[in-house]
Amino acid sequence: MPSLSPSQSRDFFTMPFRKRKYTINPPDDIYNVIYLGNVLTIMGKGEQSIEKPLSLIWKAYCSKQQRHELSMKLMVTRSGLKAETKLQGLTEYWAHRITFCSAPADYPKVFCWVYKHDGKKMKPELRCHAVLCKKATIPAQIASNLNDFLHQALQEYKREKRCIEKARKVSAQAGGHGLGPRRKLLLQSGSLNFRPPVSRSKSAPRLGSIDEEDEIDETVCNEIIMEVSFWFYN
Repeated sequence: MPSLSPSQSRDFFTMPFRKRKYTINPPDDIYNVIYLGNVLTIMGKGEQSIEKPLSLIWKAYCSKQQRHELSMKLMVTRSGLKAETKLQGLTEYWAHRITFCSAPADYPKVFCWVYKHDGKKMKPELRCHAVLCKKATIPAQIASNLNDFLHQALQEYKREKRCIEKARKVSAQAGGHGLGPRRKLLLQSGSLNFRPPVSRSKSAPRLGSIDEEDEIDETVCNEIIMEVSFWFYN
């Protein structure tokens, strides 16, 4: 009968129970960059959308004699980009509004993206943003990760929309009005990476101050009623 050595027997009995670690949600990538600025652009996609705006941004940056560099922490998340500065705080660039991002070869350390903003009178306008990284390899890394996250967010958004539409049709055929179990609806959070929730969007209702009217004294109110009734009957 074959016998196991002490090391083999120990590995045999401990192998199924050995602890293993899996990273489900890896932390967001954070990059220390310098914000160069943003310029209006006409096109929303393609290298032509950033060619002219990026040249204007770079010329303005190089022409400054005394540069007041704006340090920024740029975070690449599954919902888009997050930029944090000391003056403006945290700014979020959502996935459904990022139309294009690139690491142009003509500017080795520059990463740029095109974002659809709400301009005057809520008119949409496209702006090209640019940041300067510390190393030449970082812009390509940011662009690759961001494109992957944008593609995943769009696919999750489409998948959940198809599931909701399918549940609506099944419910209509069964004579109901719901979209499925409440637990299943709450677990459908993949679309939040593509589009912000209503509570965080600009169309969400805002809390405003309530103007309280001064209460009128009861005796004064009675006197007014008496005067009006006396005038009416006479």
